[in-house]
Amino acid sequence: MRNLELRDNQFTKLPPEIGLLRVTKLTYGKNPLQSPPTSIRKKGVAAIRNYLKQQLEQEIEHLYEAKLLIVGEGGAGKTTLAQKIKDNNYQLKTDEESTEGIDVIQWYFPLDNGKKFRVNIWDFGGQEIYHETHQFFLTERSLYTLVADTRKEDTDFYYWLNVVELLSNSSPILLIKNEKQERKRDINERQLRGEFTNFKETLATNFATNRGLQEILNKIQHYISNLPHIGEELPAYWVKVREVLEKDPRDYISLDEYLKICKDKGFKELEDMLVLSGYFHELGIFLHFQDDDILKKTIILNTAWGTDAVYNVLDNETVRENLGKFDRNDLKNIWNEEKYITMRSELLKLMMNFKLCYEIPSQPGNYIAPQLLSAEQTEYNWDEDNNLLLRYEYEFMPKGILTRFIVETHAIIENETCVWKTGVVLNKDGARAEIIERYRYHKGEIRIRVSGNRKRDLLTTVRHELGKIHDSYERLKYETLVPCNCSKCKGSQSPHFYLWDVLNKFIDDQRPEIQCIKSYDMVNVQGLVNDIVKRDLNPSRNKEESEMSNSGKYSIKADVVNITETNLGEVIGKKYASDPSIKNALDEIINKLTELNNKYPNVSETTATEIINAEFRGIQKNQPEKWEIIKQIFNGKRWLNGGKTALIKIGEHYSENNVFCKAVVGFGEGFTDS
Repeated sequence: MRNLELRDNQFTKLPPEIGLLRVTKLTYGKNPLQSPPTSIRKKGVAAIRNYLKQQLEQEIEHLYEAKLLIVGEGGAGKTTLAQKIKDNNYQLKTDEESTEGIDVIQWYFPLDNGKKFRVNIWDFGGQEIYHETHQFFLTERSLYTLVADTRKEDTDFYYWLNVVELLSNSSPILLIKNEKQERKRDINERQLRGEFTNFKETLATNFATNRGLQEILNKIQHYISNLPHIGEELPAYWVKVREVLEKDPRDYISLDEYLKICKDKGFKELEDMLVLSGYFHELGIFLHFQDDDILKKTIILNTAWGTDAVYNVLDNETVRENLGKFDRNDLKNIWNEEKYITMRSELLKLMMNFKLCYEIPSQPGNYIAPQLLSAEQTEYNWDEDNNLLLRYEYEFMPKGILTRFIVETHAIIENETCVWKTGVVLNKDGARAEIIERYRYHKGEIRIRVSGNRKRDLLTTVRHELGKIHDSYERLKYETLVPCNCSKCKGSQSPHFYLWDVLNKFIDDQRPEIQCIKSYDMVNVQGLVNDIVKRDLNPSRNKEESEMSNSGKYSIKADVVNITETNLGEVIGKKYASDPSIKNALDEIINKLTELNNKYPNVSETTATEIINAEFRGIQKNQPEKWEIIKQIFNGKRWLNGGKTALIKIGEHYSENNVFCKAVVGFGEGFTDS
């Protein structure tokens, strides 16, 4: 049996016997699955089969462990709540310092079945400087508590509730009112519950007298023990490995030590051991960054060890005075404790992995943490003639989008210095791009304008990098706005803007024109789209592309597809199509191909097919908006008129017989057949 269809049933777990089948395609959508764990299902059919096979070969155990994350403004009482949970008799300190960064402590409570439940309590510093960094540790399948000091009016409920909903896959959240000095404060629970489905209830307490504390403890135990992953049926070896690591007092161990522990507990296959570390990483039990050549060699058992090291740099007075600039000598002074001395390279890589800093290209060994940059805009000249404009408007804008963008594009920052906390100017191949972030009470926008000779190329790079950041937030809601090019708006710095989705709907509905509300002129819709996604059609550019073609590069010219490769041999997002639906689909597919080729460089065709099927099914299930874009390439006429040819040619960019591109083509053939 090669294909197994289990869609639209009421399975809460997949039968372990599937592990004995040689299925390469497994469809299980619209089932309330709890097992295998989500992290396993994301890895595709092969990982699911291995997991189920282990269940058959071993006894079944259950893991009772989860994260409790405490968030809120500085001084609200988060640390007191953490300490009171661990020890009800903890005495308040009048001079207790606010948490800097994150503190992690453990708390245990008994379950009715006689098992012991482990809670990893993460106490987050509330100062605004930490907000951008905290998001890397706000995980799914966790319980959240938002602590508010009722004496103050500084708790931004909507900010915190939005952040938790956006970054935690709607994990449940409790609101704790810290009624210091018995000061009461009313909160419109009905309104909050109507807007945030993961908001469960409000609980009041006075930590000085412990009033309401027991109810809080009861509610925390109830909600955390009922998280979806609690009690998941796991192969016995998995739980045995966790028990060994739980007792290990070290901050970190080598990958070799971890693999030896796995083998000692019965594991035989390396892939299964890495699947387990990925599962624990996703739960936040420990950290293992498998995709990084340096970090993959280390398992961070004590997550506080890593987070403390990161915040020690961001909190360092010298680094702050230098507006985020530091070098290796600074790191020697900051990470001077014995527990850090031999791991400085790994810790620096951890910061870079979190997009918290970048190395200055012309100054090796010198780094910038962009969130500490000056808020003052850098001085520079700008040619406002014939600019390309683009905007992104966010319904809720998480902090840190632009700083992550700065890290990703640091190699082309103009003069390496034209950058500030909320903006950056990029310079590449004769074009300049100004990207500025504007934040206004939860909502925000990013404004882009590009000048120079090869504007569209640079704009494509900007869109591609922002797109990757947008995709990392599965529930991020934003609009893309395209400027009008009518006679009144063209060349203006304040034209009328159209929603990108509206333009695409006009094209789909075969409505060729749309009206500008400033000039009242009718404007060609395809022309508006081409301004953003189509290349410059000038003789010098065409000559250059001809030379590139002569040197072994390629240019695809089908009815609906036109793709040009750069002279560096990289597909960097310059995929153009007369049909914007095809262009967008190609963008998404090529991004996915690049990601998979880097992640799985030596897989077989069979494995590649399993991975592609799992990736596309996962996108279809979890990211329906992205799926609506991707599936356009597989539309019958579009597929036959150029989509298939384009993908085959793109695959040649990687190798003549690229297995992932073949898998996508096979997926497309099956899609169109059905």
